[in-house]
Amino acid sequence: MPLDLADSPSPLSAMAALAPVLRDGSNVAAWHRALPVCLFAGLTPLLARGPFVAIAEDAPDAALATLARNLPLPEMLRADIAALATTFAALVGQDRVRIRLEALRGRGCHRWHADAVGLRLLCTYAGPGTEWLDLTGGAALARRLDPAHLMMQPERLGTGDVAVLKGEAWPGNAGNGCIHRSPPNPDDAPLRLVLCLDEPGRFPAP
Repeated sequence: MPLDLADSPSPLSAMAALAPVLRDGSNVAAWHRALPVCLFAGLTPLLARGPFVAIAEDAPDAALATLARNLPLPEMLRADIAALATTFAALVGQDRVRIRLEALRGRGCHRWHADAVGLRLLCTYAGPGTEWLDLTGGAALARRLDPAHLMMQPERLGTGDVAVLKGEAWPGNAGNGCIHRSPPNPDDAPLRLVLCLDEPGRFPAP
């Protein structure tokens, strides 16, 4: 079950919530938190730019500095991403991370799928968050069963919540990657703002 922890900017709090994904038999860890309202209010200038994708791969602070050269990142957002990137780097045992910050319309990756990565961190700062199936639902989907007919409901991240998903490339996890998708979201809905953190070297340099 996802962990419910009080919000904190401390990487230690994030690590306590997200480290369980490293356990055998676990393919997702979620941190349900309540971010300050002023953080969300400060996103208006950033979202006013319209849809965008910004990518940087470096040490967490350096990668954020690269993004900030081209985007009006509010200080509270920047601090939160820095804490998450520091935590993720520790989880994957690397000193670099790949940061992707994307403002998008519509449903994004709307089909149920597992990623060809080791670990991936997701956080939606504006709009509905990522949905995922538990291990039982994921196994059923792998057998081409329609999740609509399963006796279960997808889990969903709330706005500001964080999850680390274990992918197909995690050692020994082939066939058991976390099955997830972007949430149903009309094309005329407000932009979603999604943070995605990946291990370095998984994708071509931006």
